Parts: sequence; C-alpha cells; structure tokens
Amino acid sequence: MKMKRLLLMGVIILTMLSPVRGEEGLISPSSGVHYDKLARYLEKGDWRRANEETRDLLLAVTGRKMVGWMRLEDIKAIPCWDLRTIDQLWYDYSGGRFGLRLQLAAFLETGNRPGKLTNDENYNRFGERVGWRRNNDWISFIENLDYSLNAPKGHLPNIRSEYSLGGGRLYYTTLAERLVQCNIREK
Repeated sequence: MKMKRLLLMGVIILTMLSPVRGEEGLISPSSGVHYDKLARYLEKGDWRRANEETRDLLLAVTGRKMVGWMRLEDIKAIPCWDLRTIDQLWYDYSGGRFGLRLQLAAFLETGNRPGKLTNDENYNRFGERVGWRRNNDWISFIENLDYSLNAPKGHLPNIRSEYSLGGGRLYYTTLAERLVQCNIREK
C-alpha cells in the first residue's frame, strides 16, 4: 500500500513538472495558460509569431498582460512548469537551435552568473554569442532579430520587445537565476 502511494505521488509530481498534452490541449497546471498556439507557430516554423506568443504567454503567466512588461519580482515567480514548457517547445521544434536552455548555457559560458551582475564585458559577450548584440552595440528593436534557423544558437525566444541600455542585463540575469532554480539546462 505504501509503495503504491509513493508511486502515485511520483506520477503526480512528474505530471506537474513536465509538459503534458491533455484532451483540452497543452495547459499549465500552475498558471492555467494554454500553450497550443505557441506549439502551432513553432511547428510551422513561424519563429516571429512564436516569439511574440512566448512574450504574451509570459505576460499572462505573471498577470502583466495589460501592463505589457514584467518586473523583476514577476520574473522570479514564473512557474517552472511554464518555463520548462516554453523551453522544450522551442528546443524540440527548432531541432535544438533555440530555447532558454541554450541561452542559459551561453550566459554561463561567457562568465555571467545567474542572479548576480558581473562586468559589462561578460554580458556583452553573451549578447554577441546569441546574436542580440552586433557591431559592438545592442540591437534596438524586435525587428532586428533573426527569425530564421540561420540565427545564432539560442537567439530565440527573446521575450522583450525592445532592449534597454545594456541589453536588459538585470532583467536577463534575473531570468537566468529562475532558469537555474527550475533546473532548465542543456542536457
């Protein structure tokens, strides 16, 4: 009896952690947000719409859709299930070219630390690695992203419509910290 109970608890925990498509679609048990539209855009290779949908989904998850931007405390509270689902969908449909896990790997490999601001040079190297920084400057608008599989590894998704000065270093450092907490890494 005790073993059956432990097995059942394990199945429930795995279901809460992993993206699962049910009868009603791909719905977050944490936030109630539907991920089917994102999956359809990614399946079609419509990277631009998928990027916009990803940003909209995260705004919905954090209750900031009407405001149009997230605060640092909102990023820190994004449910792990939602981040895992976004990462897994992007990674799978892009054949391993895009996803949050690739961004985190590039962030760490360039000397950055999740949740801790390091020197500007490290963050600039990260931006160059994922293609968010070109010709010694951060790209300014979402229009300048590369919505093709020729983009640098980890280029998408990019959940910001514009970059602030410095490429949103504190914003991304906070997201990287949340990715680590949610154990979203390259395997």
